[in-house]
Amino acid sequence: MKFLKHFCNWALRAAGIAFAVLVVSLSAPLLDTMFDQQQQIDIPPRQPAPFARVDVTLRHGDTLLSVLRRFGLTPLSAHAIIEKARPLLNFRALRPGHNVQIVVNPQDESVQGMEVTLENSLVRVKATADGWFAERRDIPFVRETRTFRGTITGSLYESGIEAGLTPQQILDLARIFEYDIDFFSDFQRGDVFAVVVEQLRYADGRTVGGRILAAQLEPNGEPSIAFYFVSPDGSGAYYDSEGRALRRSFLRAPLSYVRISSSFSVARQHPILRTVRPHQAIDYAAPTGTPAVAIGPGRVEFAGWSNGYGNLVEIRHANGYASRYGHFSRIAPSIRKGSHVEAGDVVGYVGQTGLATGPHLHFEFLKDGKKINFLALKLPGIDRLTGGNLQTFMRSRDAQLAALHGDSNNVARAPSGF
Repeated sequence: MKFLKHFCNWALRAAGIAFAVLVVSLSAPLLDTMFDQQQQIDIPPRQPAPFARVDVTLRHGDTLLSVLRRFGLTPLSAHAIIEKARPLLNFRALRPGHNVQIVVNPQDESVQGMEVTLENSLVRVKATADGWFAERRDIPFVRETRTFRGTITGSLYESGIEAGLTPQQILDLARIFEYDIDFFSDFQRGDVFAVVVEQLRYADGRTVGGRILAAQLEPNGEPSIAFYFVSPDGSGAYYDSEGRALRRSFLRAPLSYVRISSSFSVARQHPILRTVRPHQAIDYAAPTGTPAVAIGPGRVEFAGWSNGYGNLVEIRHANGYASRYGHFSRIAPSIRKGSHVEAGDVVGYVGQTGLATGPHLHFEFLKDGKKINFLALKLPGIDRLTGGNLQTFMRSRDAQLAALHGDSNNVARAPSGF
């Protein structure tokens, strides 16, 4: 009987232990699931940090290559980014003061891309699983016209800046009226001026100043007025209120020079080749870096390296005329084949590339493909609009007059582009 009692106690204890083990084993998956759920709720998965964009302002001497190298890229990787961007980006348009964004992974500070905004487009290069990928997208903009007015209190430059004009726009004014006004002596205190300029406002917040569309200056109370007009052939120029061009067809010289080192000649000894050969050009001696300008409006036919000419620009003008500018140390960034230039636009800078013994501009002038002596040329007279061009100009003139003579400074917007 005592044995039976001990056996029953032992059996009950064993059954209790077995039940406890069974409960624990059955509960383990449930506890694991609950623990996992608690982990998912209390400790969310780590999200990758967003890439950072670092603004870099180009300094004198900077290149995209040097900027990318400063961020730790190897020469091979930096060149790879540049080569991807090259078909989409005009590198010569990048100047000191321009902004470049470098895209960086903040976790390891590795470069993940580059973004460059030029005029109305954004060029982006970014890292992908297959290597660097480049794309370009247009940035919408609104074309606006804005009128600036002022009164001369000191110089036109000081008063123009005070009125809101940029230094470049004031220089443009001097170029527009250079045949009529002496900007150093004609203005007096109290003379008034009004200028209508074009500006582009981009969707990314930038505002870029453009061309002067109309201007009225009154030195000594004598009004001088100019209107910009684009003819059907795509060439633009400034005209007075009657449609007469303010400029002659060509400037008398393409630069400010020290002297003419070699004139147009049919028999001159070449200074390097030491042979007697025609020199059907004019050599203007000037310091290296002196800007040379287009002598008249036209379209660039060639811009690049050309054997003995060195860095050469050739421009086709109206009526069968053409001009060539050789030995440049460098060609102006905006000059490329197909681009349109106005008289006075900088096309390059004096140098001595090609067959040249010293810094000078080699200038050729052609009529129907034949080189002629520019210094002996009787420049074509003042151009005047006629017929339908004159009627179109008159309508444009009246609209610009309304802007010049409005009640206050204003901004007029073209239909929105964004």
